[in-house]
Amino acid sequence: MTIIDFLLFVMVGCGIGFLSGLFGVGGGILIVPVLVFSYEHTVISPTILTHMALGTSLFVVIFGSLMSAYQHNKHRHIDWHAVFVLGFSSALTALVTARLSEGLSGRFLRMTFALIVLIAGIQMLAENRIEVENKREASSKPHTLGLIGVGFTAGIVSALAGIGGGVFILPMMHNILKMPFKLAIGTSSATVVITALFSLVGYIWNGIGHTDLPPWSMGFVDLRYGTALATGSLLLARAGAYVSFKTHPYYLKKIFALFTILISIYMLAK
Repeated sequence: MTIIDFLLFVMVGCGIGFLSGLFGVGGGILIVPVLVFSYEHTVISPTILTHMALGTSLFVVIFGSLMSAYQHNKHRHIDWHAVFVLGFSSALTALVTARLSEGLSGRFLRMTFALIVLIAGIQMLAENRIEVENKREASSKPHTLGLIGVGFTAGIVSALAGIGGGVFILPMMHNILKMPFKLAIGTSSATVVITALFSLVGYIWNGIGHTDLPPWSMGFVDLRYGTALATGSLLLARAGAYVSFKTHPYYLKKIFALFTILISIYMLAK
């Protein structure tokens, strides 16, 4: 990895960090396709290419989400009770699913990732402004059992798709648990840290001992690309969170939905 490559990935990481702060999703929906595309032009074995992209994505997600959560917490946009219930209920399924994912094909993992993101994006894009306003007014404190259910689902999604689960947690908290969208963004950013951490442990553990791992790998985590992306992510995550505070929830949802749909279409096309 040359210095030019490192700086290029730092710049990509800046964009990922901005999106992480803006939407509270960790940025994995962008990191995974970027890494898959990059690894396809290297000597990394196709049998572990997708696994490396997913594991490295989780590594980067943790850093961007930490910075995003810090900024959202300053504005009291985090429900900490929801964070711990969601985070630790997702931890068990994340570890188990990460273990199972080792035996799945890269194509299956990519298709799963794309379909999950596509469904979430279409759901939010279809919602009109009146529905968004009604949800803001009708929002209530989420029930613990509902949070546990969302957490279990998020853990599976995180391990299969190489994301922190925010792209799935966010619409579920808003649409099912009736949490205000901006509060859901902040809560999602903090929850993603916990979910991604446990998924990451699974990818590191499962990758240890593989003979075809690239240099500077820790299991299925590429520390070279991961460090560059994480550096950029840390730089602009707070800026993304600041823009989130200043933007109406309706427009945030539409931008988020369009972004996720485009990424999923790209992954399905490949």
